[in-house]
Amino acid sequence: MRKFLLAFLIISFGFSSLQCSKSTSPPNPTPEPSPGNLTGAEKSLIESSNRFGLKLFRQIAAGEDADSNIFISPLSVSFALGMTYNGSANETREAMARTLELSGLTIEEANRSYRNVIDLLTQLDPIVAMKIANSIWYKTRLPVKPDFIELNRTYFDALVREINFSADWAADTINHWVDVNTNGKIEKIVKSPIPPEMVMYLINAVYFKGAWTIPFDTGLTMQAPFYLRDGSSKLRDFMLTDTTFEYCENDLFQAIDIPYGKKDFSMTIFLPKTTTTADDLIMEMTDENWAAWLGSFAERNVRLSLPKFKFKYKKSLNEILQALGMEIAFDPYGADFGNMAFMDSLIGNLYISEVMHKTFVRVDEEGTEAAAVTSVGMGITSVNPDPIMIINRPFVFVIGEHESGTILFMGKVGDPVWEK
Repeated sequence: MRKFLLAFLIISFGFSSLQCSKSTSPPNPTPEPSPGNLTGAEKSLIESSNRFGLKLFRQIAAGEDADSNIFISPLSVSFALGMTYNGSANETREAMARTLELSGLTIEEANRSYRNVIDLLTQLDPIVAMKIANSIWYKTRLPVKPDFIELNRTYFDALVREINFSADWAADTINHWVDVNTNGKIEKIVKSPIPPEMVMYLINAVYFKGAWTIPFDTGLTMQAPFYLRDGSSKLRDFMLTDTTFEYCENDLFQAIDIPYGKKDFSMTIFLPKTTTTADDLIMEMTDENWAAWLGSFAERNVRLSLPKFKFKYKKSLNEILQALGMEIAFDPYGADFGNMAFMDSLIGNLYISEVMHKTFVRVDEEGTEAAAVTSVGMGITSVNPDPIMIINRPFVFVIGEHESGTILFMGKVGDPVWEK
């Protein structure tokens, strides 16, 4: 069975977005990178990111209502935090490395691997649209270190802009970049007006659009009951097919792998048995179980009935990331981002003020369209501050790439709504 694991993601900008992002449309004329030629460091980064993504998904699901729909991009979160990681130092860097599962890699190895994973995913399948974009926006006169900027330009293809955060148009400019780099699926990530303590945004955007290798026949789509966790049901649109898929079944679930394009990317759906729930299954999604499950698929002819769905998801990751070990990075006075800016020139200390994650997903007869944006907002606090009060405001599916083992998106659908 082909394996997928996980990685990271990015950002985007309006006017110069095409030169600041990587995309499979149009395909790059240079030779495509091969997943089979990944270096040891690149494989290690993908495995590390996979562990991070699985524990992030478990932590988010544990805090959501059992009937809720969830959709995240571990790849996007990893890329946004990977850029931020370049600005960290000392204990803050160690905490971020542990949380991101990067402890086995030097920062040079991690950066090179991020760079190569971008090239791999965006050039792999010309039939599938796969875009990764990164950007950094910082407040006028913030003394950002040139090395920090150069690292993120070189390894993350990051667009870097110094702008007036106090201007009326500042948030609109950043959000326009987000809108363009998600093909209009996520229109904004930054609040307007920008909060006065905010001095930098590190943003990642990911866009994916893949047609099923074998599309569903729209003429067969029909309404049928979808049974909710409490036993009640709602009429939903179901797509039908009868063909050969990679399939797996055990005491916990039935699972099916539905390919896109030329089969480099796919959606793998896990349907819990009636003796368990989607949330129970998510809690079992450890690194060890994940590898074992993916190794158990085999070709079978399957009669498949799959509901259509489309929804958006939004989540602040502040508490989640702190629970996973990154508390110090959010500490206004304890965080150390000394590799991001010249701290001696500042009148305060840099810290992560917010990590916001937004996603969109649509699954229908033709295929899947998905987008994600992760924004890391850096705040600044005074050296001798006044008191500060910070108030931080039933199936599982995964979209991944097989050969490199990269998980692009993960989600839980409690109710397959079709939002207008």
